[in-house]
Amino acid sequence: MITNHKDPGYLKTPRALTLGGLILLGAIAFLAFLSGKRLLETAAWRRHAYVVLGEIKELKAKLEETKSSYIALYTDPTQAYDTFIKSQHGVHQAIINLNSLVLDNKDQSRLAKKIQTLVNIKIALWQSHAVALQKGGNSTADQFKTFLSTTETSEVDRLISEIENEEQEILMRRTASVDRNFQITTIVVIGGLAIAFLIFLFSTRLLQKQIIVCKRIEVELERARSKAQEASNLKSSFLANMSHEIRTPLNGIIGMTKLFEQTPLNNRQLDYLETIKTSSTSLLSLINEILDLSKIESGKLQLEETNFELSSLVKSAVTIVEYSARLKGLTISTEISSQVPEFLKGDPLRLRQVLLNLLNNAIKFSEHGLIKVKVTPYGPDKNGAPHLLFEIVDQGVGFDLETKSRLFQSFSQGDSSMTRKYGGTGLGLAISKQIVEMMNGTIDVDSVKGIGSRFFFDVTLGLPGTDSDIKKISSLKPVMPLQGRVLIAEDNLVNQKVVSEMLSTMGCSSQVVENGYDAIGALLTEKFDLILMDAQMPGMDGYEATRRIRKGQAGEDNRYIPILATTANAIKGDIELCLEAGMNDYISKPISYNDLAFKISKWIKAGSQIGKPLETESSNRKFAQHGDKLLQEVAVIFNQDSPILVANMKTAAAVGDIKQVAALAHNLKSSAAYLGALRLKEIAERIESLDVESTDRQQVSLLVESLTKELKLAQEDLKARIKNLPPQNPN
Repeated sequence: MITNHKDPGYLKTPRALTLGGLILLGAIAFLAFLSGKRLLETAAWRRHAYVVLGEIKELKAKLEETKSSYIALYTDPTQAYDTFIKSQHGVHQAIINLNSLVLDNKDQSRLAKKIQTLVNIKIALWQSHAVALQKGGNSTADQFKTFLSTTETSEVDRLISEIENEEQEILMRRTASVDRNFQITTIVVIGGLAIAFLIFLFSTRLLQKQIIVCKRIEVELERARSKAQEASNLKSSFLANMSHEIRTPLNGIIGMTKLFEQTPLNNRQLDYLETIKTSSTSLLSLINEILDLSKIESGKLQLEETNFELSSLVKSAVTIVEYSARLKGLTISTEISSQVPEFLKGDPLRLRQVLLNLLNNAIKFSEHGLIKVKVTPYGPDKNGAPHLLFEIVDQGVGFDLETKSRLFQSFSQGDSSMTRKYGGTGLGLAISKQIVEMMNGTIDVDSVKGIGSRFFFDVTLGLPGTDSDIKKISSLKPVMPLQGRVLIAEDNLVNQKVVSEMLSTMGCSSQVVENGYDAIGALLTEKFDLILMDAQMPGMDGYEATRRIRKGQAGEDNRYIPILATTANAIKGDIELCLEAGMNDYISKPISYNDLAFKISKWIKAGSQIGKPLETESSNRKFAQHGDKLLQEVAVIFNQDSPILVANMKTAAAVGDIKQVAALAHNLKSSAAYLGALRLKEIAERIESLDVESTDRQQVSLLVESLTKELKLAQEDLKARIKNLPPQNPN
């Protein structure tokens, strides 16, 4: 059971503790900064005190030197006079320095000025007496002593000592302040760091516990995710099996109905038969809607890229619903603007699916009147691609704004009464919305209750390349009677009968086997032109049987026989699995008569030759004008470049670079077509047309693996073909 956490509250305490620790560290850093700043300031004042004391000592020394030189004048006036004058200057300079140093202290500044005054007076007296002695004046010893007593410096010395003592006290106070600040800073830093360490330690321990809780929750979530993934896989498997199981009997119903139509019937029987067709078609539509919704929810719905004729697509959609409309007395008209391109490139099946959903919707909710289908350009083209607007306008029951808000939601209709009256799953519009958005468009509706509705959507399609094979569908001739022998590998008895009868009406003979083992056995004893291979069969399925046939286990002559997969599965990846196994094409059940006839005519016309790695007749025509030398030169280039291209495709596929894989496939496609490697060309074309947004790595890897196998076969065939060429004339 997953622990319920409404919010990440289990992280609040560790976060709060961590934040508190960071704040504490910040406070410690700030206090340390202030304390350091005070320490620096106090240290500066201490240095200042030492300078003041030094200057006091200098003053005392200079004053003492002046007195000594003055006394020396008595015994030697001439020589001592210069020393006396020089010492006077030293005293004056010391007093000036002292005054400048004690300006910040009023008391000391006052004493310094007083000292300066007394010293100036005394020095002036000494100077006058020294000048007299210098001029030769005489003075007795008693007179000199008397003069000295009147000019003694005891008051100056006292004042100097007073300044010195006060400065010593200041120095002591500042030293004590420095020591005290240092102790406080040390205590704060060490204590704060210890507290912060304890906070971080506790926060870390608490966070570790929470991490353990989180890991336990992650394990529970992973277990739940695995269960959800398993449930999703079971759901996909169930849908695949359900698709196969339901489509198999539907294939019998629809196929036999198609065959039954070709027998003589009266009007009443035709009416019954038409009802069976309508009911089976509706059932198939419901199954497809459920499967489409599942693929959309899992992100596995992908769009194809193929050329198609728009007018024929619209006409085919109208033809499918025309009978239902006629039963209700409704008329359907189509209008395609002349500015709309005749041929387009996109996914015609999904586009027709949207049109059919909207047409069926219009028919379901209309009791009379006209249903219009309009196609017009919708603003400027997007990057050169046609941007078209499709409109389906009816005169049905309509609906209000409240009903409109629920229309494009899954399993939702206008209201419960509509479900009871008209039926349906409520999926058609939701699926249509998803498909339109995948085509870079939007879908919406305007409606007036009791008047009618206008459903409209816009899509961006592409323009086909310059392909000489593009023809109007309306100009194609009906399928001519075919000749050939077809092996049907199918385990369902109804499907066996339906497909056999369809082939018979086409002019083909057939033989039925129930599994892959029997298919290989039949190929070893009899000659066939084509195989219809069911993908899911007991014993040996169609994939394994195809792989063994391609390896030559059913005879070397059958190694390249065309194999068409028939499967009821509609899950993404089936086509890739079929191609990877070595099959040539894919027919989805319920098998359409026209689809089967088209595929049979395409693949049986050249017999087993078309399944070979190199279609020699096609390539021979290309090289006929240039001789065998050109073939040899092209073969050398092909054998050198193609493996490098495929290796680069594998590398790009491994990192999910689908765009690069498609670009490389485009390069390989042209050279494969030139040499007549048709199956290699077709696989490369399929890779080139992959939708970059919706294609997954597994799908690409399957196709690249198929391409790798086919390239190897083509190279072997090309090597044998070059070996059998006649020697070249050196002239």
